[in-house]
Amino acid sequence: MPIYEYHCIGCNTIYQFLVKRSSSTGTPSCPRCGTPDGMKKLMSAFSVGRSSLSPDGMASDIENLDMEDPRYMARTIRRMADEMGEDLDPQVTEALERLESGEDPEKIERELEEADFGPPGKDTSPSRDPGLYEA
Repeated sequence: MPIYEYHCIGCNTIYQFLVKRSSSTGTPSCPRCGTPDGMKKLMSAFSVGRSSLSPDGMASDIENLDMEDPRYMARTIRRMADEMGEDLDPQVTEALERLESGEDPEKIERELEEADFGPPGKDTSPSRDPGLYEA
């Protein structure tokens, strides 16, 4: 039986859920605040390790990332996200679309910072609930 991790945006907490049936596709509700709407499925270290893209391959891709070619940067990021089964946030998707159109990466980064996307210096890391819940 697999264990999946979900991040509750409202509580800013990561929870683990035991899934007893593989046909279970619904998002669990948050054990603390009860909302299913704010729960986002995360990639666990175990599932990333089973990806067809090896950690060495990812490191090589990052090392060889051509910072002068925004289209290549966007393709590499999308491919890595696909390989890891990661859903991209709308802001990240928009930034990648802008990179793919050839827009200046530094301009995109400045605008994201101005819009408070990932504010520097502020710790927004979620806490981790020690429990294991049934999905």
